[in-house]
Amino acid sequence: MLNKKCIISLLLIFSFIQVIAQNDKIYTSNGDVLVGEIKSMKRGVLVYDTDYADSDFQVDWNEVEGIVCTRLLIIYTVDGKKYNGGLNSLPDEPKKVTIQTLDDNVSMSLDQIVEITSLEQRFIDRIIISIDAGLSYSKANNVRQTSAAAKVSYRGIKWNISAQLNNVGTTQDDVDPLKRTDGGVTLVRDIWGSGMILGGAEFLSNSEQMLDLRSTFRAGLGLYLIRSNHMYMQSGLGLAFSQEKYGGDTPTSQGSFEGLGLFDFNAYDLGDLSFQFKLTTYPSLSDWGRWRIDMDTSLKYDLPLDFYVKLSYVHNFDSDPLVADVAKNDFVFKTSIGWEWD
Repeated sequence: MLNKKCIISLLLIFSFIQVIAQNDKIYTSNGDVLVGEIKSMKRGVLVYDTDYADSDFQVDWNEVEGIVCTRLLIIYTVDGKKYNGGLNSLPDEPKKVTIQTLDDNVSMSLDQIVEITSLEQRFIDRIIISIDAGLSYSKANNVRQTSAAAKVSYRGIKWNISAQLNNVGTTQDDVDPLKRTDGGVTLVRDIWGSGMILGGAEFLSNSEQMLDLRSTFRAGLGLYLIRSNHMYMQSGLGLAFSQEKYGGDTPTSQGSFEGLGLFDFNAYDLGDLSFQFKLTTYPSLSDWGRWRIDMDTSLKYDLPLDFYVKLSYVHNFDSDPLVADVAKNDFVFKTSIGWEWD
């Protein structure tokens, strides 16, 4: 009998928790009131769950007029501050909310909130996976180029971790096949205000430049210059160490210390379009006067069912390659179609 009472009590407690979790309210500009559980908000999109649907719903953050949530949320604002607390809309003041923390209540506009994360969010809900592939063919010389890319990102309470892999291969008549593979892991930890600690490793292999492998390990500090629901812009400085191995008739290898400069711009409030531009510079500290510059630009158009079309351009510059007669510039332009799970 005692065990039966315990089981019934646990079921009642669990049911009560579920009801509380589903009591978040979202007020939209067209007058709708959505009841569910807020999962997250980032890049201008609010994601919430309801008990009457199998999949999550998404709402444009600009369409949100008010929010009521008594659960503990992690809230990031445009000025780089972070709050742990609930949200409560102010009466008769559209797009105004109060963040209710344990220590104080802070009132602000919804436009000042750039990211929300639920502390109750499952591990799987924090992961983003994207894969894409492309193929081009030219009858002249029977030129064929294939490309494939994959990226996995995890957004934690304090850490952001991402890993990616890209591969491009080119074949044509009477010419040796060309293969270019790059990838890496990036770690970002929010520290104070708009600041962050940056770390990671990347690698590149390029048969056209006779580069068997270049491994680069880097660490530094970064700063959000702009962070809003429309775009972000960040920069960073640090140090890096690269180990290079070249093939060819006279294989050679070298390790060197380098400076690190980063710039990243991402605009995502463009309807179904998003644009990203990344620039990374490596001024050599071991081989004075040598510079390496990596540029990555992409334009993505979202399609139904989480598919997308992507145009991307990658350019690598090395002012003084270790091997003579190797091109200083290498670039890849590709069109691909992909799918993203978020």
